[in-house]
Amino acid sequence: MTSFNHFLREKGVSNEVRSLLYHIARSIKYINFTIRAGNTGKCGSENSFGESQVAMDVLADDIIAEELKRSELARLVVSEERENVLEFDAPRGDFLVAYDPLDGSSLVNVNCSIGSIFGIWDNAKDILGSKVDENFVASCYAVYGPRITFVIAIKDKGVHEFELNDVGEFILVEEGLKLETDSKYFAPGNLRCCSEDPKFKSWVDDCIMSGKTLRYSGGMVPDLNHILLKGNGIFAYPRHSEYPEGKLRLLFECAPFAFVFREAGGIALNQDGEDILDTIVKDYHQTSPIFIGSEDAVKKAVKMIG
Repeated sequence: MTSFNHFLREKGVSNEVRSLLYHIARSIKYINFTIRAGNTGKCGSENSFGESQVAMDVLADDIIAEELKRSELARLVVSEERENVLEFDAPRGDFLVAYDPLDGSSLVNVNCSIGSIFGIWDNAKDILGSKVDENFVASCYAVYGPRITFVIAIKDKGVHEFELNDVGEFILVEEGLKLETDSKYFAPGNLRCCSEDPKFKSWVDDCIMSGKTLRYSGGMVPDLNHILLKGNGIFAYPRHSEYPEGKLRLLFECAPFAFVFREAGGIALNQDGEDILDTIVKDYHQTSPIFIGSEDAVKKAVKMIG
């Protein structure tokens, strides 16, 4: 059995990035315990996007923020649940960490899988006005399901899956996850868009008529994890009249998964056919449409819809 810390050391990951991922892994363990025992109801507050928060959102956010502060490596911390950026003393590093503490939290009380998403950039204060990909060093996400898994992507070192074992360690399950260029599976988010965008409806119809298998849970983490582990597929979340700039958050959701999928041989584009990782970051809380997954499938979808 290979622990994720040992594996990353063998891969030559820097001490700073490895230590930061260790603290993120600790937060995932604590969040898992909280989910198993905690309150799944709404807490009466809203996040930075005006969405109702469940108690788990707030608790998960606090757990992660505290663990990142403890790392002494994260100088700037940006959360989907907070309007303001947190700035910490970081004597050991100069990283920015952007995260969605509990993606799909509305699914908790119906017992569906949910997750946490993280993007890690070096040179924390340089991200605004730069391309997403500049100084992007690592990305990871957790899935809280029947198994608790932790998927890590390190720049130029591939994508790897770990599982939480009975003694509280993340152990390597799958090394070097890869995506095929075409897809068997499709996950069309925001199907309401079919009612106002005939091009999007045509794409959905094409997926159905070509025999693709529908897999859509209502959570970005479980859907993209399914695509990655099956080795092919496409997830789409287009713009809509209610969300003309897209609904999903660039730094908390789109960029971290775009990084993971690129390292696995996939691709992530916006609705205009531009690489998500080439997007200029104008605001910590900006949003984007996203088409992500197997390269040929993504390019075909954007050509039909864009």
